Amino acid sequence: MKVMMQSSGNKTLAGFTRRISLWLGVAVLLGGVGAVLLVLQLTVFARIVADLAFGQHALVAEMPALKWLVFFLAARALLQWAADMVTAQGSLRLISSLRSELLQHLFNVGPVGMASHTTGETVTALDAGLEGLEPYFAQYIPRAAMMVVLPFMILATVLHLDGWSFLILACTGPLIPVFMALVGYRAQAIMDRQWTQLLLLGSSFLDALQGMTSLRLFGRARDAVAAVAGMADEYRCTTMSVMKVAFLTSAVLEFFASLSIALVAVVFGARLLEGRADFQSAFLVLLFAPEYFMPLRAFSASYHARQNATAAMAGISKLFALPSVATCHSNQPITEPLVSVRCENLSAGYEANRPVLTNVNCTFARGTLSLIMGESGAGKTTLVRLLLGLLSPVAGRIVAEDVHGAIHAHWQSSIGWVPQRPCLIHGTVAENLRLANPQADIESLRNVARQADALSFIEALPQGFDTPIGERGACLSGGQVQRLALARVLLRNPQILILDEPTAHLDPVSEQCVAAAIARAALNRIVIVIAHRGAIINYARQVLRVHKGQVCSVPEMLEHAA
Repeated sequence: MKVMMQSSGNKTLAGFTRRISLWLGVAVLLGGVGAVLLVLQLTVFARIVADLAFGQHALVAEMPALKWLVFFLAARALLQWAADMVTAQGSLRLISSLRSELLQHLFNVGPVGMASHTTGETVTALDAGLEGLEPYFAQYIPRAAMMVVLPFMILATVLHLDGWSFLILACTGPLIPVFMALVGYRAQAIMDRQWTQLLLLGSSFLDALQGMTSLRLFGRARDAVAAVAGMADEYRCTTMSVMKVAFLTSAVLEFFASLSIALVAVVFGARLLEGRADFQSAFLVLLFAPEYFMPLRAFSASYHARQNATAAMAGISKLFALPSVATCHSNQPITEPLVSVRCENLSAGYEANRPVLTNVNCTFARGTLSLIMGESGAGKTTLVRLLLGLLSPVAGRIVAEDVHGAIHAHWQSSIGWVPQRPCLIHGTVAENLRLANPQADIESLRNVARQADALSFIEALPQGFDTPIGERGACLSGGQVQRLALARVLLRNPQILILDEPTAHLDPVSEQCVAAAIARAALNRIVIVIAHRGAIINYARQVLRVHKGQVCSVPEMLEHAA
């Protein structure tokens, strides 16, 4: 059995449930067979007890019945285990499928579309949110089905044994879901508040960690710790409120279950004393009474899973509802050498009827270092986002042409990207470089490090390529981080290299080293650099200025640099 994949299906709990309907159907079928075996087991057990206690039968005479009793017990245990395994497998596969779909959707949304969501909210939805759905599919749905199957089967059996007991069970049983629903209305509001506080706590904690340096510089670290502690305490209080409602629900269930069983016992006790009922029927009904309420107890224990899943779906649905802003592109890089990338009548923006770029026409050629300049907010970042495929154009197109004159509309997989603040992970220098190519050997690492003018400082580190570095390049200078990021992207050997302010905030020596390394990389690639000033201008073969939504060439800057 497989989980049905739906890229554009109904992104609700009901829609997700339909995707594992086969798994759930098998589990309910196994549970139904187990319910039949339970009825047979209790019937055989009641007959054995009646024969031994009042029928003057020897234990040897009951051996065949005892064998059937053991068989029913073992078969029920096996069926229950199989049903649990089926629901667990189905729910786990569904959660894995949903996580893949959500990640793919977020890739299609891109960082531009994700700008309205904090990192903490997204991580919480992907982690705790999706994990919170698993008990809903693995426990709540199967138990909700068994809450109908087993009680109705027991009621049908009790009806043939005793009418008064049937009336008692039939009247008290439905009261439990009714009171649970009444309690659940308040519980759902509390669960929604708990989920909101969890999102806020996760976002605030992540923001505090990321901004720890700034908080310490401004002497606000203790305030941040106090704020996070306050949110954690609010989350604790809300969680305790949820537990109070859960205990109240259990108390309501146990009260009605105990009352019903007591009524059945009193009615049968009085009739046994009067001689109007036989022991076997009375004993069998008393055995059925607790089992009648057992599915209701199990359903009550998992009812919070539904409330938790409903609250989690609110955050997950918001992510699925985000429109796809990034352009779709193939994962297969272009094997033929590209000679140019052209922007043809390109217009783009972030809001309707408010374009940031209008009718842009420009060409980036192979072997040319192209520089994009302009004032802050002029549209440089928007142009780069279009080139990276992180933003879809409103009009026009961007195409790449290879040496044979073929036009490629999907070429973003051939891009290498170095942001202004490169992301380095906690690990060794080699591990950071191998993020671009996990199979790269040490000689390949040395080669790209040499191209990026990073080999000398890497070999000067205490353990060379095996030297551990912290997140965001802790223990490295700004110039070293930029050169390491350049070496990493060169390890992919991209045909197109795009860099955002690679020499910003660097000292003159580091700036010159990074600029020279970029110029060497441009000898056999299409290289596009965003920069305002600095040594990189001396290596540019094309300078484009972005101004008021237009892109124009600035040849006089090339003459000045020459």
